[in-house]
Amino acid sequence: MKKYLKKSKLIRQAHKHVVHNKAKLLRTLDSFKKPNNASAWEEYINFALNNQLDKTNFVPFSNQKYSGKSSKKIIAYYLPQYYQIKQNDEWFGRGFTEWSNVTKAVPQFSGHWQPHLPIDVGFYNLETTKIMHRQVELAKTYGISGFCFYYYWFSGGEKIMEKPINNWLKDKDLDFPFMLFWANEDWTNTWGESADLGTKTYSAKMKKTDVEKFVKDILPFLSDKRYITIDGRPHIIIYQPIKDPYLPTFIKEIKNKIQQAGINKPFISLVFPDTFDEDFDPRNYGADGAVEFGAHLKTMPQEIKAQTTNEKIINPLAKLTEYDMEGYINSDQINPKTSYPLFKGAMTYFDNTARKIYTGAQLFEISPELYQKWLYKSLENSSTDQVFVTAWNEWAEGMHLEPDHKYGYAYLQATRNALENFENKK
Repeated sequence: MKKYLKKSKLIRQAHKHVVHNKAKLLRTLDSFKKPNNASAWEEYINFALNNQLDKTNFVPFSNQKYSGKSSKKIIAYYLPQYYQIKQNDEWFGRGFTEWSNVTKAVPQFSGHWQPHLPIDVGFYNLETTKIMHRQVELAKTYGISGFCFYYYWFSGGEKIMEKPINNWLKDKDLDFPFMLFWANEDWTNTWGESADLGTKTYSAKMKKTDVEKFVKDILPFLSDKRYITIDGRPHIIIYQPIKDPYLPTFIKEIKNKIQQAGINKPFISLVFPDTFDEDFDPRNYGADGAVEFGAHLKTMPQEIKAQTTNEKIINPLAKLTEYDMEGYINSDQINPKTSYPLFKGAMTYFDNTARKIYTGAQLFEISPELYQKWLYKSLENSSTDQVFVTAWNEWAEGMHLEPDHKYGYAYLQATRNALENFENKK
């Protein structure tokens, strides 16, 4: 009986979802019947058909490996969602991975860079470490010193997307530094067009009983000789510092537990809840420092100006805001002064239309040249020896150092250029 009721509920949800999407499709088709500027349509169609063929800005692979010895280490954030997991199967259909989001994206206006399609590494599967060896080779070639893996650990000890980091730990031939970025936020479906999808939420609100479980799960990583440290202390980043009132106590307790296990007390950095909040101090949470996370620009400073794109967007149902990043990158606001260690960062690009075009997408256009300038300024102004880049492989949000059809290896080359220019200036 329970199975029947569950099946009936799923059928009702599926039917509602189909009706919802059918109505949306009809509204879209109806809006497309309205008079449009014929020349704009012709321009858009021509662009969409030839977008992936334009190699004007393509930068080829460099056979020359980075050989410098910089005092600053560039670490790239790493997303593990490139293999099949039961939660995605349940919410989005069997076989769904991050690539499912990436490949469905289309340009929303003439000149809009979509979809972002990988070359070299291809549409890889992180079930094994096979592609990780190539990723390490690419990272080393272009001066990147380590990966910072997003780690999804929830109250009660439930984990999601842990296989890639576990595989990495076992494969000792992956001779490359790594660390953990604990993504401590509730996890549910936020990409779908219907609120009926994604019924299960994984809670990131910690309890006292979670301390021992959390420490037990991360100890194997912290004790690995490849793990990234600061003065011998394993470096851990925590994503959401202000959403969990228990977090200050949790941080204190895990520090003590880790030290009791015979490992140096960890150096814990928090991502700014708001990059431009001058009152934020990670030490109030029991942490040691803060880290810049490029995609976390929730409150736009004056220098980041929203551009009106409604007139040029072809899809009338799209919700997309475009931002000009050049003013911000050229401003003094990019280098806030703090009384605590601040790990500087830079972002390659940002465009989450692949995930949220109908619910509120954002586009931060950053050319390889502008990214290089941002990264150089971060290297130059960082008071710490670690600088973080968003991201190595967040393809569905347009943040990827990994090479693509349009720019080739341009963002990787820009990374090495920034690092070498910084070294040569000293």
